[in-house]
Amino acid sequence: MLTPLDDYLAHQTPDTLDRVATSDRNFYDRYYLNAHSLEGDAFLVVAMGLYPNIGVIDAFATCVIDNKTQYIVRASRALGGDRMDTTVGPIAVEVLEGLRRFRVRTEPSKHALSFDLTFEGVTPPFEEPHFLRRAGSRVVMDYTRLTQNGRWSGTLTAGGRTFAVEPGSWRGARDHSWGIRPVGGGEPQSAPPPGAGPAGFFWVWTPVQFENACLMYTCSEDPDGTRWHAAAELLRPYGSATPPEPLTVVSHDIKMLRGTRTFERGTLTVARRDGLVATVRMEPKSTLYMAGAGYAYYGGWRHGQYHAPLAVEGETWDLTDAAMLQRIGGQTETVCDYTVEGMEELGTGHGIFEFLLLGSYLPYGFNAWNDVAK
Repeated sequence: MLTPLDDYLAHQTPDTLDRVATSDRNFYDRYYLNAHSLEGDAFLVVAMGLYPNIGVIDAFATCVIDNKTQYIVRASRALGGDRMDTTVGPIAVEVLEGLRRFRVRTEPSKHALSFDLTFEGVTPPFEEPHFLRRAGSRVVMDYTRLTQNGRWSGTLTAGGRTFAVEPGSWRGARDHSWGIRPVGGGEPQSAPPPGAGPAGFFWVWTPVQFENACLMYTCSEDPDGTRWHAAAELLRPYGSATPPEPLTVVSHDIKMLRGTRTFERGTLTVARRDGLVATVRMEPKSTLYMAGAGYAYYGGWRHGQYHAPLAVEGETWDLTDAAMLQRIGGQTETVCDYTVEGMEELGTGHGIFEFLLLGSYLPYGFNAWNDVAK
């Protein structure tokens, strides 16, 4: 159907812009943004995804306060045809200036989380290498993602506390990805690909801000440790005469909390163009459980699920409750302070470490889905 967006010179196919070029149900287009205080006492994640072949748009806002309580607001609705409508219930994402400025907001409600915040990028976005992944002959990942570090301004209220968010004391990052990868709902079970070994998924993603530079590191590996996607880069602020410096991902050493697969602390190793090796060290401050943002691998609300013409829910999680952590475990993001041995001129950085380890991963001694750190 025709929508106002069709009057822009943006078409990539002969069809209207509400129709994508593939019939794959897993096609998606998603915003993700995080914001955190330098102290780590408040940490917010906002995500919004659009799924044209499922007919759904959904959004999630979730915030951890004092590393003890996580507040969640989530909403889902029928997509309709207007791609310019990026409001889902109380949650909205607005592009103020492409590749630079965004506004996110969640209206006050009974769910104890609301905000009105503006993000401004401090460096140009980093276009990560294209993701292409097959399971046997079927393409299960085929997508592009950009990542950008930035500063925040506005107000945030969670659990009755209101924070004045200012660029000097709040950091964050955003990404925008689109293409094909598994989304919510479900499909009939497929036969294992010929010659398939143990199933597993290892994922690290960390955008970091220093005073005069930003660091991006991402790494995905097979269960035997074979790396199938990786990238790292040192980026300079807007207006800098210094070009970005590509880095090589060398290794990682991740420690997990005993009895879990939840990140505790760790180091990342990269190599510079001149061959010198640098070690990135992370000291954690606050952890957010991404099940609250739709990355729920063990049940609950997930991206791309149809619930109703409009559905809005909220929850509050006690992160000091071991039984709760067992239910919501999986993908996490942790606010960290960063130092880099071999790039000491960067000083101390601030950012988030996103970590997911599912199934088998032999380099860390995990042979089965229920193996945990000892």
